[in-house]
Amino acid sequence: MTYPRGAEIVMQGEPLEKIGIIAGGVIKIGTVTEGGDDHLLQIRRRGQLIHVPENTGSLFSWETATEARVCWMSRQVWDSFLKEKPSHFQSFMATMHYELEQMQRSVLNMRGRTTLQRLSFWLLEELAHSDAGDAGSLHICLSRRDLASLLDMTVETLCRSLRQLHDKEAIRLLAPDRLEVADLARLRRIARCQEECVGETRAKPPRAPHRKTWTRWSEIPADSRGLGPYLKDARAERDNLGRSEDTQRTPRS
Repeated sequence: MTYPRGAEIVMQGEPLEKIGIIAGGVIKIGTVTEGGDDHLLQIRRRGQLIHVPENTGSLFSWETATEARVCWMSRQVWDSFLKEKPSHFQSFMATMHYELEQMQRSVLNMRGRTTLQRLSFWLLEELAHSDAGDAGSLHICLSRRDLASLLDMTVETLCRSLRQLHDKEAIRLLAPDRLEVADLARLRRIARCQEECVGETRAKPPRAPHRKTWTRWSEIPADSRGLGPYLKDARAERDNLGRSEDTQRTPRS
């Protein structure tokens, strides 16, 4: 299913009786406090999950930051999908571990940094997800309001920090939603990154070519071991279970 940008997929407090695998686009996770304040907590991308514990309401809201595609499965189909092959369950566990680690790293990386340093560090991390690669061009899919919330600052402070990075010639502001890294080393210094930390952010393996399926678990690159490569298998499992249920139904007299 395809959702336009800004579509609310799961409302806060709403139960969700199915599991979704993000097949494309960016989805943001946020919450609204009792006082009515919005807080953006995390963003998720292709191969990651949309899930809510069974028999509970979602603690967060799930909304698209860009146009997004989601492969939905009922919990029954999802359980069958995980049991079908060991690689499916391994991929699920790797995805869950990555999502937890991503949240922990976000808290760790933002702690003890000024607003300018937090923005610089976030830009370095986003470069790892950018299709532009080493060209240094970066499209910011989040609104200024959402990005400010994610980095725990006001919109005014965010705009001022972007301008400071531009004036320091670390970045070039090309458009409201696009910039170019002019001096990567300078951006690293401003972000107060140690070299080993930057290595983890930037020195990732080259992007694997897009493939709908992988033959063996060992073929999947370490940075691609989400559930994205198994979307085709998941859809087939969902369709097969649906046909099986139709066959087992008693014909009406």
